[in-house]
Amino acid sequence: MLNSHAQLNTLQRPKLLIRAARAAIVEFRWGRDLKMVNGGNGSLNPQQLFNTLMEEENRLNEERVCRDAAYNVRKHIRVLTALMVVAAGSHPKQHAA
Repeated sequence: MLNSHAQLNTLQRPKLLIRAARAAIVEFRWGRDLKMVNGGNGSLNPQQLFNTLMEEENRLNEERVCRDAAYNVRKHIRVLTALMVVAAGSHPKQHAA
């Protein structure tokens, strides 16, 4: 998942958003949170999951930047947290709630 770390390191996001996602790692549970950020699709391999989450994060960031009324900061934090967990080498099947 070295490529995943590189991709995460290139993201330019507000520090507060990143700090919130890092703080949420200790509370993150795949059984609960994966459903919220990925529609409950736990059958993806880690790279596919990372790519899917990255697409969703980019979509959310675009909403944030455009000040779209549909932007959901809580979901953005959940997606960033999931990206960090997956990039660290954790997989949802290892963390079922």
